[in-house]
Amino acid sequence: MVLTRIIFAPHEDDEVLACGGLILQSLEEDINVVIVYMTDGRACYVVSNLNVGISPDELAKIRKNEALECCEELGVPVCNIQFLEIYDQQLSDPINFKTALELVKTVLRSYSDIEVFIPIDEPHPDHRSTHFIVVQAVKEVEKAISIYQYGLYRPIGKADLKIKLTPRRLERKIRAYDCHKSQKFIKVNDIIARNNEERFKLYRMEKS
Repeated sequence: MVLTRIIFAPHEDDEVLACGGLILQSLEEDINVVIVYMTDGRACYVVSNLNVGISPDELAKIRKNEALECCEELGVPVCNIQFLEIYDQQLSDPINFKTALELVKTVLRSYSDIEVFIPIDEPHPDHRSTHFIVVQAVKEVEKAISIYQYGLYRPIGKADLKIKLTPRRLERKIRAYDCHKSQKFIKVNDIIARNNEERFKLYRMEKS
């Protein structure tokens, strides 16, 4: 039975920032990798008060293409990439939350041996919603699924899984991140992309 690692990314670029090395190592070990983008990333310029003459609809298309280029660089096949296309910054809306929950359950039911990777419960509304949507989906599909959490802007504490990137993998991760040209104004992400270690913490379900 082939292990499948499913990366749930709130936005297009979170996949490589948090899990680029994990993705590269997994594929080299013949582990199946699936990436699910929860939102369309359309709101990043509005939230950052940037007026660059690009509409939210245009930006959503740009970010989707950048994600596809990034995944190609990482080696993830197109058939393993899914875009839920919920509006950026609106994942917590009750209707959108329910829609995403059903879509995530469909993804989880499509594979047998699964590990999932999600953001920790960070303040960002889309990161927080992604966390709770996937956790709830895992509970509802009633399958034995390991949940690993990653942190982008908050530390995760003690790690249960560490990925140390070789120089070659780090170079590929940086090239993959560089595909997200629309996000280059977020300088801290350049620093994160160059981190040669990725850390993940197991989520432990509360006993009912």
